Amino acid sequence: MTQSIANTSTAELIAAQLRELDRDAYLASLVLPKHARPPVQTLQTFAAELAAVRYRVSEPMPGEIRLQFWHDALEGQRHGDVDNNPLAKALFETIKTHQLSTVPLLRMVAARRFDLYQDPMPNENQFEGYAGEVSSIIFQYAAQICMQNLENPEQFNDAAGHLGVAQTYVRALYSFDYDCRRAQIFLPLSIFQAFGLKDGDVLANTPKDKIVEALRAFADSAQTHLDKANSAIKCLPSEAKPAFAAYPFISSDLARVQKALARNNWAAVKMSDWRKILKLMRWGIRR
Repeated sequence: MTQSIANTSTAELIAAQLRELDRDAYLASLVLPKHARPPVQTLQTFAAELAAVRYRVSEPMPGEIRLQFWHDALEGQRHGDVDNNPLAKALFETIKTHQLSTVPLLRMVAARRFDLYQDPMPNENQFEGYAGEVSSIIFQYAAQICMQNLENPEQFNDAAGHLGVAQTYVRALYSFDYDCRRAQIFLPLSIFQAFGLKDGDVLANTPKDKIVEALRAFADSAQTHLDKANSAIKCLPSEAKPAFAAYPFISSDLARVQKALARNNWAAVKMSDWRKILKLMRWGIRR
């Protein structure tokens, strides 16, 4: 008999995997209603697993193989090792139980192929499309699961779309040094070019004043999307709002980046877990 993700051992295994791969997502998931937590944690873990692929490989091919595994599984080509993968089994049960389309998840897999190569992110439109595919869809599905039997999922589009873009900007700002060391440019190259910077300048982090100006522009874009997300979240039914509990973490992380950039630097330290939990509690009270 198929094991339900509500089963304690399976749910705990996935929660532990999420805690390791994406601490913020794990902490935010703790405020989800009981019925929503296991399936949403499953989706979050799936997204985190895809995001982690680039950190685990030094060449594109092993990453492509791992992403192809998930592509084939979502397409219905389930090889023997899929049945032995707790995350895969839980993911397919979540998709079936909550009647989720696999199309956005396939797009997420496809988008993560960009992570494996050194082609720069061309422009803002491409970046925001990428963000929608790797981040926004998780917020969208989380809200649908929180609401249950939802007939109007479009009501979450603005909140999920803008929060996903803001989150992707903030994560790219935090990983800017790491990405440069890997010769990768995740933030839109067109904006760097608007400040007179070429690919090589960005990767070399020079001239520093121009780099800081460009990063401030990205932080401003992140703030714009975060503000729009906040406005959209406030208009949602209370049952759906826990799906967007990552908001206070993204907001605080962005504020730390902005403070660093005001000092003509971009290295920012994230909050400790206990501070995040306090932020989450305050956000929950205010909403």
